[in-house]
Amino acid sequence: MQKARNSGTELFLKRHEQVRRARLVRLTAAFLLMFISGLVWNTFGLFLISLEAEFQWSRSALSGAYGAFALTNALTAPAFGYAMTRWDSRPLLAGAALLLGLALAGLAFVETIGQYWLVFGIFAGLGTHCTSSFAIFSVLAGRFRKRPATAMAIADAGSGLAAFIGLPVIHWIISDFGWRNAYMSIGILIASLGVLLHLFALDRVRRRAHHVSSRKSISVPYVALAALALSYFCGSAAYHGLLTQQIALFDEHNVPQDTSVWLAAAAGLVIFLWRLVSGWMCDRLGPQRIMAVASVATVITFATLLLVLTSESSPALFLYPLVLGIAFGGQQVLLASGAGMIFSLTSLAGILGICRLAAGLGMAAGPVILGISHDATGEYSLALIFLGFISFCHFTGFLVAMSSRSRHARV
Repeated sequence: MQKARNSGTELFLKRHEQVRRARLVRLTAAFLLMFISGLVWNTFGLFLISLEAEFQWSRSALSGAYGAFALTNALTAPAFGYAMTRWDSRPLLAGAALLLGLALAGLAFVETIGQYWLVFGIFAGLGTHCTSSFAIFSVLAGRFRKRPATAMAIADAGSGLAAFIGLPVIHWIISDFGWRNAYMSIGILIASLGVLLHLFALDRVRRRAHHVSSRKSISVPYVALAALALSYFCGSAAYHGLLTQQIALFDEHNVPQDTSVWLAAAAGLVIFLWRLVSGWMCDRLGPQRIMAVASVATVITFATLLLVLTSESSPALFLYPLVLGIAFGGQQVLLASGAGMIFSLTSLAGILGICRLAAGLGMAAGPVILGISHDATGEYSLALIFLGFISFCHFTGFLVAMSSRSRHARV
């Protein structure tokens, strides 16, 4: 009897160690994929300068290719998320990684702006689903059911770290070996590492049965989905609108450019750290409470900017990176965690795909609206009022979504 008990204990401990090791492998793979995501999205500015110098293409034409890249990814996210719930997500994501790698490597051979738009804007935009947060979060949710937000936050921090490590490395490659070799290097890295990670290191998204009853489909909380999509759109529009205009705003109020860049970099560091902390706190306290902290930080963010506009307050400037990072740094993790509490695992990938569409549209709309507002008025006062309003809509949308979830659960 004692021997059987000891054998059972050994089997339990062995199984526990296997599970722990498997989670570590999955989390490391997700972190690396999000690191690649940060590398792809953050290095565009480096290539823009090199391409403009060699081909004399206009910045508006090059920025348009970036816009096409973001829009292609956003518009196809719902369909890709749906496909992940119908078929094995691992070969789908591995295929996307191969497409992204080949597209970036193919940029080494472009000679016209039309070719650049097609390869980067369309092909790379489709392929970048392999590193999209909605896809990675959907995969992690099935493995980390007790602490999903912590896992998502650790993975998402990889994209922030890429800005600190990846940008200097890519800049060195471009400077010493040329932009074509830099694109080729990134492409080979993604095509090889991305395919291997998706096929052999990550789980597949839990698949939905083909025969779903109409009764089950009616039970989907559509009010919660609409509110969550609104929150994604407004939060992304507010964050990216502020992110793209902050240095210009400081410049208009006689803040030295070196100081402005330092403030932006400091905000990036706070965002990286807050993503890790907010995910852990979200699992312990719930996303609603951490979102409440973010809402308070948002109010303080706009208060500091108001002080900068009216009095050019130096203390407010140095407070700004801290509160900005807390206000928006954990946004994606908190929203995805909330979605995981509302929707089932089998539908989560499709739901997050829809939310990724909303976030992508907000990412494009926020900076454009702020730019138009500034050009029309000659200042940022009206633009900041707009940002404050859509930030309020962001938090309200999340609150409505979570409230709808509670009502749906009671029904």
